[in-house]
Order: sequence, then structure tokens, then C-alpha cells
Amino acid sequence: MNASRLLLLSMALSPALLLGQKKEELVSIQRDVAQLEDQVKQLQKSLDDKTAALTALLQQSIDASNKAAAAVAAMQHGVDQKLADQQTKLVAPLATMGAKLDEMSGDFRSVQTNVAELIRHMNDLDTKVTEANIAIRTLQTPAPPPPQPGTQTGTAQQAPDTCSGSSAELSYTAALGDYNGKKDDLALQEFEQYVKCFPASANAPNAQYYIGQTYYRNENWADAAQAFDAVVEKFPKNPRTADAAYYKACALMKTKDTKTAAGKEFKNFIANYPDNPKVKEAHQHLRELGLEGPRAPRKN
Repeated sequence: MNASRLLLLSMALSPALLLGQKKEELVSIQRDVAQLEDQVKQLQKSLDDKTAALTALLQQSIDASNKAAAAVAAMQHGVDQKLADQQTKLVAPLATMGAKLDEMSGDFRSVQTNVAELIRHMNDLDTKVTEANIAIRTLQTPAPPPPQPGTQTGTAQQAPDTCSGSSAELSYTAALGDYNGKKDDLALQEFEQYVKCFPASANAPNAQYYIGQTYYRNENWADAAQAFDAVVEKFPKNPRTADAAYYKACALMKTKDTKTAAGKEFKNFIANYPDNPKVKEAHQHLRELGLEGPRAPRKN
């Protein structure tokens, strides 16, 4: 009986106990939620404060950037203005200077022309003076005595008819004057006559050289090469010999037998006259003929 009562009593008290526990749990949950809400409010406040600070910093940066851009724009405008002013100030003087330089160039060309003309006149005057001196010496030279009757002269001592009564100096001067005057046909005839009549004279190498130059000037390459070769063969120690050897090679270069004969003559010229100013040109011609490779740059 007592057990039954206890059982009934416990059954009656259990819901009350359970209800009490649930109330406590609900109160605890409400308290936790209140704490969370408070923490969220604190976090929101902190976030708002930091956002406001960042916004202020960003606005300051924007303001500083705008001020810098304005300063740069003002500086650029000032620089542009100064450049424009300098350009305006320099254009007129430069134009004037250019005009003066052009005028000076024209004056220099005029001076060069006048100097060239003066040199030509002086050369003509020198030629005329030389001819006059030769003529005076010729007139002052007594005529040779007439041969005595019955006197025989050896055939080797007799001059050819074309050379009788001619003067070596006067003949050479006349031929050189015609050459300088570009009377090539007459000069060629006179030089050839001179070499024939005065082969042992001091101007014989020059006369033979000018024969080659006359042919060369008229692009008669084969005859020019032959004439220059005569200088090299007959007058090997003469100052004209080096130039004759060079122009002989140049004349051969213009003929059909270019690569073989011309190349050989250019190489002989370089070997025999290594200090001649035309050696550089001879090397260039050999490169043009494909007989010499490009020269290595000179080391300092």
C-alpha cells in the first residue's frame, strides 16, 4: 500500500520537476542569447568605428592625390609655357643663322671657283714663262758649224729627219701644253715624237707616261696599258714608274682580261711600292676583282 502511494506521489511530482528543469534551461539559453547579442553589438560597433576610420583615411588619400595632380598639371603647364617661350626666342635666330650659313657656303664656293681659276691662270702663266725661257735659250744657242766638205757622218749619229732642228725642252713644253689643254690627238703625236727623238732625255719617262695618260683619258685601255708598261720596262728607277705600274693595272682592269692580268699587276704594284699612297686603292681593286678578302680592322 505504501509502495503504491509512493509510486503515485513520484508520478505526480515528475512533471513538476521536469518543468522546473526546462525553465532553468530556458533561462540559461535566454541568458546566452543575450550575451551573444551583446557581443554582436560590440563587434558591429567596432566594425563601424574601423570603417569610419578607413573612410576618413581614403578621403584624405583622395584629397592628397587631387592636390598632387593639380600641382603636376600646374608644373607641366609652366614647363610647356617656358618651352614655347624658348622655342619662340630661338626660331628667329636659328633661321637667321641658317641663312647666314647658306650665304657663307655660297661665298666659299665662289672663293673656291675663283681660286681654281687663279691656279689655272698661274699654271698657264708658268707654261708661257717656261716656253719663253726655252725660246730665249734656243735663240742664244749658237748654230752648229756647217759640215766640212767631204766629211762623212756615221749613220748612228745622224738624227731622223723628223727630229732635225728640234729642241728637247721646247718640244716637251709644247706637248705638255697641248695635253693640259686637252688637245689629245696633237699632244699624243708630240709626246710620241719626243720619245722617238729624245729617248735618253730627262723628260722621256714623263713623255711616255703622258702617252699612257692620254690613252687612259680617252678610254683606250689596251694602248694605255701598253704605254704604261713601256714606262715600267724602260725607266724602272724613275719617279713616274710607280704611278705607271698602278695605272697599267687599272687599264687592264677595264679590258676583258680583268681578273688575271689586272690582279697580277695590282699585286706586283703593292709588292714593289708598299709605301705608295695608291696601295690602299690597289687593295680595293683586288677586293672588287674577288682576289682579296676584306681587310681586318687595324688595332690601336
